[in-house]
Amino acid sequence: MIPVLLARIFALLKPENRDDLRRGHTIKKRLWAFTKSGLVLILLALLSVSCSNNANKKPIAQNGILDLRDYKFAGHIRLDGEWRFFWRDTSSVGISSSDDHINIDVPRSWKGYRYKGSKLPGHGAGSYFLTILIPERSASYALKFATAGTAYNLFVNDDLMGSVGIYSTDPGLSRPLYEPKIYNLGPLSNQLTLRIDVSNYDHRLGGLWESISFGSTEDIYQYREKQVAMALFMFGTIFVMGIYHLGIFSLSTRGKAALYFGIFCLIIGLRTLTTGEIFIHQIWPSISWEMLLKIEYLTFYTGIPIFYLFVRLQFPDELNERIGHVMVGISALFVLLVLFTKVDTFSSSLTYFQPLSLLAMLYVIYGLVLAFIRGEEGSTMVLFGFLSIVITFINDILYVANVVHTGHLISLGLLIFILTQAFLISIRFSKAFTTIELQRTKLERTNTAYQSEIESRKSAEMEVLRHKDHLEELVEDRTAELQVANERLKELSRVDGLTGIANRRRLDEELDREWKRMLREKRPLSVVLCDIDHFKLYNDTYGHQGGDESLIQVATAIKDSVNRPGDLTARYGGEEFCLILPETSGLGAMQIAELVRKNVSGMNLEHKSSPVADMVTLSLGVATLIPDLGSQPSVLLEAADRALYQAKGSGRNRVEQNLIE
Repeated sequence: MIPVLLARIFALLKPENRDDLRRGHTIKKRLWAFTKSGLVLILLALLSVSCSNNANKKPIAQNGILDLRDYKFAGHIRLDGEWRFFWRDTSSVGISSSDDHINIDVPRSWKGYRYKGSKLPGHGAGSYFLTILIPERSASYALKFATAGTAYNLFVNDDLMGSVGIYSTDPGLSRPLYEPKIYNLGPLSNQLTLRIDVSNYDHRLGGLWESISFGSTEDIYQYREKQVAMALFMFGTIFVMGIYHLGIFSLSTRGKAALYFGIFCLIIGLRTLTTGEIFIHQIWPSISWEMLLKIEYLTFYTGIPIFYLFVRLQFPDELNERIGHVMVGISALFVLLVLFTKVDTFSSSLTYFQPLSLLAMLYVIYGLVLAFIRGEEGSTMVLFGFLSIVITFINDILYVANVVHTGHLISLGLLIFILTQAFLISIRFSKAFTTIELQRTKLERTNTAYQSEIESRKSAEMEVLRHKDHLEELVEDRTAELQVANERLKELSRVDGLTGIANRRRLDEELDREWKRMLREKRPLSVVLCDIDHFKLYNDTYGHQGGDESLIQVATAIKDSVNRPGDLTARYGGEEFCLILPETSGLGAMQIAELVRKNVSGMNLEHKSSPVADMVTLSLGVATLIPDLGSQPSVLLEAADRALYQAKGSGRNRVEQNLIE
């Protein structure tokens, strides 16, 4: 790419006549101006990195110990460096920092480190240890966590301080979650020992992949407030820019640049909500961890082609249209990968998309330099804004690699670019509106000539309106009939066709609705799963028609056992039924479940082939919890299902309860 760019530049600089001599002189001036601007940006970037490295020469952890006794606290310090690490492939307890361990750099994933002769995979669980030596003073300290991969428990001096997600060495019990947190440790002196148990079975990488900040409680909260203020400022600015330019596009369908720019701003604005402090949790509290990751990756994979289309629309002679089609096609493949695969799969695609995005940036720089040399309108501002993106993008790569300590700056680069483009587009549209104003005067004269024709058509329109009124009445009658029919179809779609009780679809809807209500009110929500014992033997003995009749009778008995208006009885599938009991404690749910079991047994519905009894019986599993932001309704169903299996394993015709911690 660079040799091609140089060849094009030298071809432009080669004069053939007087006009070319004058043109060549102008191009040389532009090239010199571009060179000076580029050198200034590079020097500023190097100076920033140098100052950052000099200003951030702070103590780092070595062999699991961070000595801060001689450190003068001013703001916060990152707990970067070597942490002691113990690989946990079992559910063992009582692990301490004195056990067999290796040293692992934080922030970084544990994947690829050698532990007892083997390379660690991305999936698994491990314990991090760090001893911090602090000055002899009784000061209040705090820790600030960003995200970790992908669930953790934090212990300070062997006391559990908090957790994010559900940490477990069992892949079936571990639950991932991203949630930035501040932990107030209170007054401390001498030293403290941090232990962080991390588990990951959902992402390609696991471990402490972001820095943990430590400092006085006041400094940590001030640091978070600054981050929040900057993030909200950037989101608000970018979002308003996006809405504004979409509004400009709505005024003129020819303003595709405003359309692409508006979409790009909204994508970047949405991305700011899924990174850093993850403010999307405030807007969408029930968003799942997987959905959060999908949004984060989709904004990256869709932002690159939209950005290229926007720049190419401004400089079509310098940037190739086919390359744009190729970028859109490649991005579409990555988008489909994100939409239809799990996090562990599509998160690996980032290592392939980043080089492609870097190549796209180099090609855009090539086109913008040509446009700058040729003197294209707006090329200077576009090039300046884009170079800010490139420099901050490289800074973030170096920051993640622990080469510099400047922090994530790509959002700042994007903001600079968006502001320059917003200004440029505004200038162009102001010129367009000036032209439109001149044309408006001419159109007013033309409209006067059409007034007489409009008057002649009014009489014809009145006749049409009379027929229209009659047609509207017919349409209203038909619409009312369709609404009644749709309501009936909607109700039928939520009722089980055999038993007449709610079906699985309505069960899912009601469970989600009650989950959100109990989340707001902080009240308990209970679920009871019921299963007819040895129903297959019943079908084999009495036939499928007899089995259907027994399902109807059992469903009726279960429904009659629950009297509160807010409770729901639904067919879960096959011979399984489910009860949703809002505002019901675990004891109350157990009593209702036992009543259901007795009422079904009390029907004395014959079941000669059952090893349990001569009549139809039920096994029931009960689960209760108070919903919180870190859980999903599926957790409650899974817990009830485990209790149901426990009831079956304990002899059936009984009720078991699963206590959720």
